[in-house]
Amino acid sequence: MAPSHSPNIENLRKQAKALLRDWRKDDPDAVSRVSAHYSQNQDLGLQEAQFVLAREYGFRNWSDLLEFVPRMGYFTDVYTFHISRDFEVSQERLWDVLSVPDEIAKWLLPVTFEPQVGSPYSFGSQPKLAGTIGIYDEGRAIRFDSDEDAFWSFEIESNDESDKTRMRLTVIDRMTVESVDQYPGGVVEVWNPGVTAGWHQILDALEYLLSNRQPPQVDYSRLCKFYERVLDQFPS
Repeated sequence: MAPSHSPNIENLRKQAKALLRDWRKDDPDAVSRVSAHYSQNQDLGLQEAQFVLAREYGFRNWSDLLEFVPRMGYFTDVYTFHISRDFEVSQERLWDVLSVPDEIAKWLLPVTFEPQVGSPYSFGSQPKLAGTIGIYDEGRAIRFDSDEDAFWSFEIESNDESDKTRMRLTVIDRMTVESVDQYPGGVVEVWNPGVTAGWHQILDALEYLLSNRQPPQVDYSRLCKFYERVLDQFPS
């Protein structure tokens, strides 16, 4: 996976520098992108290029974009989306909300299953999501394998061995090779930005459940715009 599919601060800075470099070379695409925000006669520097990039990702300014970086999801390949969130909570409490059906229903979806590998599960969604538990590593990981060989995985790790209330949860959403490669609309259509942005809302709900504090407000349309731009960078 090319680094551009896993946005981080260093990568975003490189993108802004590349935009400025191309604009100075009168590259038509760069000129068009810049012209959406600045007059053609205006002298641009790196700060202006960063602003253009931030606006293209759906943020008000460069600072807002950088502040959001730690909460970004990323792709390890065209089939697999990862997103992590840090929590100040005990491992036992975090595991409860991942493994107890009544707790899962408070932030994700109603679900039924038994706590063991091979147990059938069914989420109360439309369309119905069902399959079997593929991994059940108590206190550490649970994976919901679909009937189509896709999966959702939830994995816990400690952020600080000296502080047992600093936990990181990583969600992995894996689609099947067939669903991506054979879909007529291509990877952007398969990974509808609403799916990737939706994981932010889901983890926001979990964050509120665990802390009773509202997460930073980033609206859904902005998230969709951000991920649509990320997805557009995949080879066609």
